[in-house]
Amino acid sequence: MSYPQLIATIPVAGTNYTTFTTAKSMLTSATATEASSGFIPLPGNFFQRGGGLRITLAGGMSGVSGNTITFQIMVGAVIAFTTGALKVTTTTNVTLPLISQFMLTCRSQGNGTLATLMGTSWHAGPGIVAPGATPGANYTAGSYIAVGPETAPAVGTGFDSTVANSLDLFVAMGTSAAGNAYQLQQYWVEALGYGGV
Repeated sequence: MSYPQLIATIPVAGTNYTTFTTAKSMLTSATATEASSGFIPLPGNFFQRGGGLRITLAGGMSGVSGNTITFQIMVGAVIAFTTGALKVTTTTNVTLPLISQFMLTCRSQGNGTLATLMGTSWHAGPGIVAPGATPGANYTAGSYIAVGPETAPAVGTGFDSTVANSLDLFVAMGTSAAGNAYQLQQYWVEALGYGGV
């Protein structure tokens, strides 16, 4: 029987990144932060068909009306999974809690661009907008759940699973403003079904 194995975490909060649109690492973009301990190498042939990764994180999201937030799971330099642009509410928020979980399953493996991951995710917080909804004010009665991607499930960009690859978390904002920010507070990566773990 295979059990989940924790393979990455961070001991402290990451940097609060503001004023950006291009996706950036939440683990390594700042030069001096213990959050970089969550940036891990995965050995060659780590990914096996049917194996999976479960990535859970909690962060503080700041936003102003009209912003979006996009999460990307990076395997090396490749976007192996993206949520696409998730809409946020029209309320101006400062480090509002946002909990996210990503479920990734290896669908194929190999060199070049043969390896692929099938992914989905959910995101809970009062400042996130449900899929297909028109952004309005915060959900004062409690959190709302958004899923990503909002389109039909599809495998991400292919990568080479026969070589060592880093695993990273990138975030992008729809508009660059001091009020649009994300700070990673908690981060766990669990491996499921790899090499007996």
